Amino acid sequence: MVEYRTFRNADTPRLVAVWNETFTGRGSPPLSANTVVERYVLSKTIFNPNGIFLAIENDVCIGWAHAAMSGNPFNTQSVGVICLIGVKPSHQRRGVGTELLRRCEQYLREQKADAIQAGGHWPNNPFYMGLYGGCESPGFLQSDAAAMPFFLKNGYRLDQKIHVLQRILDQPMKMFDPRFIPMRSRYDLGFGSPRRLLSGWHESVHGTVDPLQFVLTDRKAGTWVARTLVWEMEVFSLHWRRPTIGIFAFEVTAPARRAGVGRYFLSLIMKYIQEQFFTLVELQLEETNVAGLKFLRSLDFEDADIGQVFTRNA
Repeated sequence: MVEYRTFRNADTPRLVAVWNETFTGRGSPPLSANTVVERYVLSKTIFNPNGIFLAIENDVCIGWAHAAMSGNPFNTQSVGVICLIGVKPSHQRRGVGTELLRRCEQYLREQKADAIQAGGHWPNNPFYMGLYGGCESPGFLQSDAAAMPFFLKNGYRLDQKIHVLQRILDQPMKMFDPRFIPMRSRYDLGFGSPRRLLSGWHESVHGTVDPLQFVLTDRKAGTWVARTLVWEMEVFSLHWRRPTIGIFAFEVTAPARRAGVGRYFLSLIMKYIQEQFFTLVELQLEETNVAGLKFLRSLDFEDADIGQVFTRNA
């Protein structure tokens, strides 16, 4: 008989054991120690043990799921998130996943969620950035083939698709553009640890990956024209056997767009990354960002996976 209960302090090894047997795709690196979960999940101030549900059979954890509320201050409605759910392959198709999902949904309703989102994606991604999905939180990856039929069967609808794009850096980069020539004397590239991220919610979601901020500054005006956050994807680097860098929150000011500034900025960052002996870089973009996808593909970025975000009313 399967028993369901919430998280206890001694359960971390159980979570890790299920993870390593269940989450075996390209976007979910094996966990080498309990401390990885403690760093990216349990140590966050927003962590609530009542949001993790374990399925136990004969004193062995056969599956678990994690639900949490989004703390995004700009949401127009309260959003609850099914962050992760997994059942050991040997115990799938027995209703365990469905029951774990039901308990997560009930927990989120008790937390006054108006809508439920399955799969974390900014700005509704309270946990697992740095552990699942790549350089950001793209929802549930398409390469995890069981996710879509499971959520559709349980009343969810596909709401968003996020492209995961990668570029190998151990090959020569052909990124020159004639527009770069005057930019070299006009702009300066700087980087360092940001004094603070943009908001408390940014700190909660992104702080655990300890990003560097790269900024392109107009020398004459003294103002920034482009900026982004960059982090070393340590856990993924081990999994993919390639030193990997993730780039996210890439932005260019409106007056500087369509003038080659974004291309110049990214070329400087990638050259620096390459000089530090990293051999892979990853970015993620929503499917609706057609111009951005075209831009990255013109720089030899290739699709590695697709993230999927599912939603339903609470």
